[in-house]
Amino acid sequence: MKYRKSRAALAVVLAAVTVLTAACSAQPGAAAPKTGSPTSSTQTASPDAVNALELTGPRGAPVIADMEPVVTDADPSLPATVTDVNGTEVTVSSADRVLALDLYGTLTDTVIGLGLHDRLVGRANSDLQALLSDLPVVTKNGHDLNVEAVLNLNPDLVLTNTTIGSDKNYAQLEDAGVTVVRFEQVPHIDAIAGAIADVGAALGVPDAAEQLAEHTTEELAAAQDEIDALRAETPRPPRAAVLYVRGTAGIFFILGEDYGAADILAALGLEDVALENGITDLKPANAEALVTLDPEIILAMKQGVESTGGIDGLLDRAGVSETTAGSHERIVTAPDSQLLSYGPRTPQSLIALARAIYTAAA
Repeated sequence: MKYRKSRAALAVVLAAVTVLTAACSAQPGAAAPKTGSPTSSTQTASPDAVNALELTGPRGAPVIADMEPVVTDADPSLPATVTDVNGTEVTVSSADRVLALDLYGTLTDTVIGLGLHDRLVGRANSDLQALLSDLPVVTKNGHDLNVEAVLNLNPDLVLTNTTIGSDKNYAQLEDAGVTVVRFEQVPHIDAIAGAIADVGAALGVPDAAEQLAEHTTEELAAAQDEIDALRAETPRPPRAAVLYVRGTAGIFFILGEDYGAADILAALGLEDVALENGITDLKPANAEALVTLDPEIILAMKQGVESTGGIDGLLDRAGVSETTAGSHERIVTAPDSQLLSYGPRTPQSLIALARAIYTAAA
């Protein structure tokens, strides 16, 4: 598992994330777009595409469809020995009773995509797929793990990237005889296929994982084509930033590429003002920083915006209304588990975001 980077800060900053739309319209009073080269000189525009630089008002990307099995005949070959994110060799002897735990549900999506969802015995509160609705929830407060609830389910295998739970939690599970495989959280689109392969290796289904990875790669390519068609009426990439807000106190940050923001913005054809200003980690979203970046579009998590008083509450925060995005209320929200999620459903999430950015339909 090759994506070795500590994500401890992510679990703290993105705490209590659970999956919970607004309207936008083109208005004559919108500021004229700045001049620039077209998005694409050859791309045929989607019939729904409009000039995103002329749109005003907030939009919400809808909840995307549940993950469905892509592979239907996977047959785990165990035991399987894998090397986890800490460089530790872990032998998986049984995968009859499985938990897949991460903040964005990507591990669960992968298990479902591999056709092994019938082995799942519990879920995190971010796993809202109808297929799993009867399974007990083993998390609390978004990112905390209820060890007692886990042990009551008698799992033989827990898959996690530790964005849910703590080292102490997983050590307790291991002391109780549960096999735990720790993966790296994937903050990049080009790492999705490798992450799927890692999960497949742990479950003893490497061939099925290759099939799911190929399917996801094809879906990503198709999604990019659709996004390019939606962008075709917009003459230049809109300036954009991803903000994380939670509550009405001090939890308000600009997210950089280490938190997955750069890949999402690039795939959507947006100009990443954080990256251009050297922000790769996370930076407090104070008035000075926001005005300096001056995004034309702000992307944020839906529940986070709701927790700060909705769009009006976000606009009341220092510096937000002084940005171009704030003055035009160009706030694009997505369900919390979708915005920065990198897994088998990323193609659908990107399309939902692109339609919220590049079309005028409410």
